[in-house]
Amino acid sequence: MTDRPQRTKQFYRSCGAIVGLALGYGVMSLTGFTGMVASALFWGTGCVMGGMAAEQVFRWNSKQGR
Repeated sequence: MTDRPQRTKQFYRSCGAIVGLALGYGVMSLTGFTGMVASALFWGTGCVMGGMAAEQVFRWNSKQGR
């Protein structure tokens, strides 16, 4: 038995949300939008989409037996 910690769905979702937050900030900066409303839209969308994508990766890895 290994001492490797189990990666749960919540772990994947949290990591995906952080990556999505960074991507949302990058897209916002590249498009030139500024302000509180733009930040909320880009960052919120990035977090949600990143979490959803990471959850799909978790399901795919689970099916592969990893």
